[in-house]
Amino acid sequence: MSNANEMLKSFLKENKDHHYNFEEEINYKVSSGSLNVDFELNGGFGPGLHRFTGMNEGGKTSEALEVMKNFLKMPHSRGLYIKAEGRLSKEMQERSGVEFATAEDDWSDGNCFVFESNIYETVLDLMRALVGDNENKTKYCFILDSLDGLIMKEDLKKDFQDAHKVAGGALLGAKFMQKMSIALAKRGHMAIFISQVRADIKLDPYSKAPVRQTTATGGNALLHFANYILEFEPRFKKDLILEHSTQPIDKDKNKILGHSAKITVKKSPNEKTNYTLQYPIRYGRTGGNSIWIEKELIDMLYGWEYIKKRGAWISSDESFLELLKENGFDFPEKVQGEGKLSVIFEEDKKLTSFLASYFKKIICE
Repeated sequence: MSNANEMLKSFLKENKDHHYNFEEEINYKVSSGSLNVDFELNGGFGPGLHRFTGMNEGGKTSEALEVMKNFLKMPHSRGLYIKAEGRLSKEMQERSGVEFATAEDDWSDGNCFVFESNIYETVLDLMRALVGDNENKTKYCFILDSLDGLIMKEDLKKDFQDAHKVAGGALLGAKFMQKMSIALAKRGHMAIFISQVRADIKLDPYSKAPVRQTTATGGNALLHFANYILEFEPRFKKDLILEHSTQPIDKDKNKILGHSAKITVKKSPNEKTNYTLQYPIRYGRTGGNSIWIEKELIDMLYGWEYIKKRGAWISSDESFLELLKENGFDFPEKVQGEGKLSVIFEEDKKLTSFLASYFKKIICE
C-alpha cells in the first residue's frame, strides 16, 4: 500500500464524523403512481431531493402525496408532511390514501406526521434530528409544502414595514440543502420540495430575458441539488376527459370524468429533460386511487400490441390471453368499446393489480 493510501486511510478515520464514505449507500425506486411517468423515470423516484413546481391546481401536492403513499409501503418507513402554507384539506387527505397523524404518539411506521410550522430553523432542526439520530434505520419521506412558505425567526419578529431578506427563498433553499443533501441521499431518505412559480418583472419590455431552467422560486442552488425537477403545467379545457370526447360538456348527458395532468421534466438523471409527460386523473376517487391506472393500462396494452381495435370492437392477442390464463385470469377475446374494457379493469381489482405489476416489472428492468 502506497504512502498516499495510508494517509487517506488515516485522514478518513480521523474525520469520520465529517464525511459519509464509511456508510452504505441505500437505493430504491418509489413509483409515481402512474405507469406512463414510471416508464420515463426508469421506475420512479430514488433517494435524495426532488422538486415539484408549477401553477396552482396543477397537481403538485397530490402527486407528492402519491409518492409518499408508495414510499410508506417500504418496511421501516415514515412520512413527514411540513405544512408551511396551511393547506392540507380533509378532501385531499382522503384522496391521497396516506394515513396521517397529528399527535406525536400516533406517528408510527407506515404513516405520516403533519408538522405545522413555517419557521425555517425549526423545520431544519427537526429534519436534521430525524436523519442524524436514527438508530432504528428508519427511512423518511419529507414533503415541504411549500419552500415559499418558510420564514426565518428574525424576519418573523419584524413589523410589516421593516425590511426582510431579499431573495429569502433562494437563500433558505441553498442553506437547507447544504446541510442536508448528502445525508438524505446516502442514507436512503427522500425529500420533495414544492415550489410556486415566479414571474419576472421587466422594466424594459424589449430586453432579452435570461435563460432559466424553470420558473420556480428558490434560486439556482436547488436546481443543482435536485435529482428530478418536475414542472406541473396549467390545466386547460382540452385536457378534460369526458364521457363522450367528441361532444360538448353537459352536466347530465356528458359529464367530466377527469383530466389529463401534464408535467415537463426540467431536470433528470436519465436524459428525459424537456420531455412532457401526461397521466390521467379520475374524479371522485379516494384512498390513493385518483390516478386512472385502468386508462393507462389500456394505452399500455395498445402499445405492446396485446389488444387491437377494429371498428367498435377490441380484440385480444393470443399471447395476452395465454399470459392471463397462466396467472388464473379469464378474459374475453373481444370487447365492444374502450368503455366496457375500462369497466372490466375497474371491477376486477386483482386483474388490474396484476397487469400494473407486470408492466412495472418490465419498466424497471
